[in-house]
Amino acid sequence: MKAHRYKLLFAVGLLLTLGLTNVLAGGDDSKKPSKNDGILSVKTSPAAYPVRIDGQDRGPSGVGAGREFYLAPGFHTVEVMGPDGKTWKQEIEIHRGERHCVCVKVIQDTFSKPCPYRFHIEGPDKVTEGDPVTFVAIPDVTSPIPLRYVWHISNGKVTSDLGKPTITVDSTGVGNKTIDAELDVNDDVYDGKCRQVITAPPVPVTTPSPVPTPTSIICDEFDASIPDKVKPRFDNCTIQVQAAPDAQLYVIIYPGTDKLSTTRNTYDKSSKFMLDYLVKTRGLDPRRIKVVRGSTRLRTRFVIWIVPPGAPLPVP
Repeated sequence: MKAHRYKLLFAVGLLLTLGLTNVLAGGDDSKKPSKNDGILSVKTSPAAYPVRIDGQDRGPSGVGAGREFYLAPGFHTVEVMGPDGKTWKQEIEIHRGERHCVCVKVIQDTFSKPCPYRFHIEGPDKVTEGDPVTFVAIPDVTSPIPLRYVWHISNGKVTSDLGKPTITVDSTGVGNKTIDAELDVNDDVYDGKCRQVITAPPVPVTTPSPVPTPTSIICDEFDASIPDKVKPRFDNCTIQVQAAPDAQLYVIIYPGTDKLSTTRNTYDKSSKFMLDYLVKTRGLDPRRIKVVRGSTRLRTRFVIWIVPPGAPLPVP
């Protein structure tokens, strides 16, 4: 005893812009064509099947050539009723003076019920490049006999035994492509009569978005002055760096050349005052503070940066 399984494969043709005379010539005689109509051409194989448009039966499809239906511009729901209750259905947009072609092919799979095994393949819907892709042959009917599993993979590198019902594929380098898996299942008992060649749905491999490089930002910059004027500015930057985990306070001190800068506000005195205040008064971990000497300027000047992990260091 044999059982039949039907699959509907379809192709939607590209739109062909035609002259008005060609568009309205021949075809569906159930509707008087209008000069504003477009054409829907439906062809099926290996036989004609009922066509329903917008819920109304419009007759059979064409076989050797497409059966033409004249439709007003706009969206129309098109159905082709195949055998065994299989239906192809899609919403199609019709344009004035254009032909839209639909081809539906009915494939009949025949298998003998005495075959002791039958499989289907399961895999992920999609993966990110670099992730492992696992395909598993799932038995619909469990086999009591030893089987051979022959896998064919497009794209990716198989990292597990090809002779097993489960394989793993490395998707590295397959970004923006698909990984396709085909399995040939056979045995030594039934002489190939029960052989199955089955495919898994293609697995799209997406390329991960690049991780943005963190950047350093200037928290504040100001000339060295009396403590009461600069302490609030140190306070503000301390609060900001403490709110950013693992960030560093990167301070560039540009020593001045005027009299005040070379006496009271020298680089050594300014850096010591700042560190003492930040660590002893503000309680900032000294490992999160980096002090760098910059080039000379007219007056000693602080430029305070907040540098997150991975960000390039500021250049003095």
